[in-house]
Amino acid sequence: MNKEDIGFAIVGIVLGLVIGFYFANLTQSSVNATQQAANSATPSTSVNSGAGTPPLPANHPAIDGKPMPAGPLPSDATTGGAPNPAAGDIAELPSLEPLPAGSKEKRAEQEYKNIQLLKGIPAERLMKVMFAFKSSLNVDCDFCHIKDAFEKDDKPMKLVARKMIKRMNEINSDGAGGRVTCYTCHRGQKTPAQ
Repeated sequence: MNKEDIGFAIVGIVLGLVIGFYFANLTQSSVNATQQAANSATPSTSVNSGAGTPPLPANHPAIDGKPMPAGPLPSDATTGGAPNPAAGDIAELPSLEPLPAGSKEKRAEQEYKNIQLLKGIPAERLMKVMFAFKSSLNVDCDFCHIKDAFEKDDKPMKLVARKMIKRMNEINSDGAGGRVTCYTCHRGQKTPAQ
């Protein structure tokens, strides 16, 4: 092999790369233009609405950036087993109002340890409240609690939950109308839709 052959090989490789790059970009541009034309011709309500993709799951928040008001929670979801948010079952949040001062009914703080924001509610109602939280966020108890040590505050999510309960109570008591619950924002997700 001589110098001239090596020079032609290098020029051929460089020329092949330049031409290949040009045609790849040219064809990619036409594919993108075709896809954009198809997307604008058939407006979709979901990023998952393309051909062959499954629809969004039940209770999935709107993805068009507009807030979606929460519908009423089912009233019979707290009876029987724990509700399944994936199946559309959402536990209704029981009242967080404390018992009247003269009530002889056992309070949550008398039966459970480290009750801070839910003091005064009936002890038998606490588990229904916890299952409503669990269902509204589609999480397990250990998302906020340490297994077999529910009273401990070691998990940051338990502290966040307390702040959220406090905020929810403030919103519900400000007299602006309507009642919010965990499900209002979370819609069966750990993190509320933005």
